[in-house]
Amino acid sequence: MKILYGIQGTGNGHISRARMLAQHFKTTNAEVDYLFTGRDQDNFFDMEIFGDYQYRRGLTFYSKDGSVSYPKTLTQNNPLRFIRDVLSLKVKKYDCIITDFEPVSAWAGKLQHVPVIGIGHQYAFNYQIPSAGEDPIAKMVMKNFAPASTSLGLHWHHFDQTILPPIIDTD
Repeated sequence: MKILYGIQGTGNGHISRARMLAQHFKTTNAEVDYLFTGRDQDNFFDMEIFGDYQYRRGLTFYSKDGSVSYPKTLTQNNPLRFIRDVLSLKVKKYDCIITDFEPVSAWAGKLQHVPVIGIGHQYAFNYQIPSAGEDPIAKMVMKNFAPASTSLGLHWHHFDQTILPPIIDTD
């Protein structure tokens, strides 16, 4: 099986989860290529486990005081470059794409009809779980930022939904 695994580089949680899964993939027959987006390439560290990974600028969220700043997010991202990144990423050679809320791989898979499996905390919000306040913009962004044909939500509690616990390094 050939997999493209897209990882959102904003923060370190997505990358930490990817490191755990990369260790697991090394014990399987799966051939996995990695794609990172969301921060400047020279700001990634401890990337050896991912081998010769791919990089695109992608999109990222900017926050202020713990909340997403929509104006800064809109002005600091480059939508034309994002579209170019999506359209230039050839994914037909993969059996599937795993996206950890990474939009370039997710949109390339959607547009090229390659199955996309979304894994991460953000996908837990596809289920009926409690959330603080209703933010229609956030809801729309969560649904469309990194679309997946199958989603595996991760959360600290399952809320009687098919949600998995977080993937963490217990060592």
